[in-house]
Amino acid sequence: MTLFPTPDPALAAAYRSRGDWRDDTVPALILAAAARHPEKCAVRDASGTELSYGNLADQSACLAGTLAAHGVGRGDVVTVCLPNWASAATTFLAAMRLGAVVNPVPVTYGRSDLVHAVRTCDSRALIVPDRFRSADFKAMLTEMPPDLLEGRTVVMLSEDPALGTIGWKAALSGLPVADAAISADDPAVVLFTSGTESRSKGAVHTHNTMLFGERTFAGILGVGEGDVAFMASPISHTTGFMHGFVMTLTTGGTLSLLDVFDGAVAVHQMQAHEATWTMGATPFLAEISAARAAEGIALPKFRYFLCGGAPIPETLARQATEAGFRVLSIYGSTESPPHTVVHPDDPIENAWLTDGRPLPGIEVRVVDKDGRDCPVGEPGEEWSRGPNTFIGYLGEPELTAKAIDADGWVHSGDLARLFPDGSLRITGRLKDIIVRGGQNISVREVEDYLVSHPAVLRAAVVGILHQRLGETGCAVVVTRPGTNVTLAELTQYLVAKGVARFKLPERLEVWPELPTNPTGKIQKFIIRQRLAEQDKWTLS
Repeated sequence: MTLFPTPDPALAAAYRSRGDWRDDTVPALILAAAARHPEKCAVRDASGTELSYGNLADQSACLAGTLAAHGVGRGDVVTVCLPNWASAATTFLAAMRLGAVVNPVPVTYGRSDLVHAVRTCDSRALIVPDRFRSADFKAMLTEMPPDLLEGRTVVMLSEDPALGTIGWKAALSGLPVADAAISADDPAVVLFTSGTESRSKGAVHTHNTMLFGERTFAGILGVGEGDVAFMASPISHTTGFMHGFVMTLTTGGTLSLLDVFDGAVAVHQMQAHEATWTMGATPFLAEISAARAAEGIALPKFRYFLCGGAPIPETLARQATEAGFRVLSIYGSTESPPHTVVHPDDPIENAWLTDGRPLPGIEVRVVDKDGRDCPVGEPGEEWSRGPNTFIGYLGEPELTAKAIDADGWVHSGDLARLFPDGSLRITGRLKDIIVRGGQNISVREVEDYLVSHPAVLRAAVVGILHQRLGETGCAVVVTRPGTNVTLAELTQYLVAKGVARFKLPERLEVWPELPTNPTGKIQKFIIRQRLAEQDKWTLS
């Protein structure tokens, strides 16, 4: 059985004494909502599938019975690789009812990412579609290491499941079992996040860490049973899982899921499902706003578009206000889910000038390299502490110690400055990642794959500005003597290695050498400067 980190006893006692941590669990709150209004719509998706709270409770009970019959129980990990379909909510709830730990992973994961997640979590079960867009999961399962799936249960959402897997219809035919007796301090989810390390890390949250953040977040926005959350952000990411699945269903609201994002499709679904709020990366806001304006679509019940991951253009925020809703910037991480947000009663300009104020009960600091508080307006590293923060990385005590200090502060690695009203502004990143359309890409991981190519001697990946996605990756490589390589060749090589498509560099530069400091460390700021200068001359 997987060994999980545990909450800090002193902080846990303090949070419980203040009432921040309670005895509620995610499945208990969702089932309580089902008892209150079993006929109410819980989840709808773009395919037309709709589950009432009663349907969700019944389906999850049957799926839980199937998983239990195959040995899944309290403390086991269930890795779920599904798109934004209603069946994902059924799967999450089923696993949690058994006391199992959910491990949602993006359907955009490549084979190597999925193998890494299953091995790291020692997952007892894996749930996948047969295919989604260009991803063929039937083929992917056959290409995995032979020992990986031994002793693990695989459920495939398909009418024709792969040999050795359980089809969705059969999985929903299980005999319900009694829900497990679980604690609010039990681990509930492992969410993988990319940082500066070569591989992604599994951040562990308990029911209490999730529910404090979501309860507080819902309170700030004033959302509850009467609201419809539109979610195009992947339900496997922190945004979609925490604010889509957890917050919406534990407060008795309705979740509207879109699996393949398109601005026009999104705005039509928002209108049809009477969405009242959503959250997504800046590109989502830009495309939805453009589609709404182009087609003159009114969204009379829509109140908030929460947006993070990149600065919000002033024009978009003002256009939203004219259309009758507010754009609210938000900041956080998988380790410390959104802990600052522009509050609805804040000035409109805070949406593009700041990344919000701390949520009640959450502390935020900006510190210098010695951990001392910076004066207001001075840049430093952003730290946060509160009942919403994760309890550690799965199987990574050393990385956990680097991320959370002895006093419980989470070191974000992001540069920020504070305003007099307590608002925060993120000004840069210490972490070497690329944020492409709201998805984090660990450049170290991509670089490790690049230098394994026979023609590549050295490699560096940097982010370059992109009008729609915010950033995309540019690979700068030095080739071995007598060799050359093209972007198409590198792309084919990385895909064959199982690298997810969203991580693929979209530009290639072949240089005779990379700029380094005296110790041999690649100086990426010089690479970025050279690329910017090169682009300037190209455009002139």
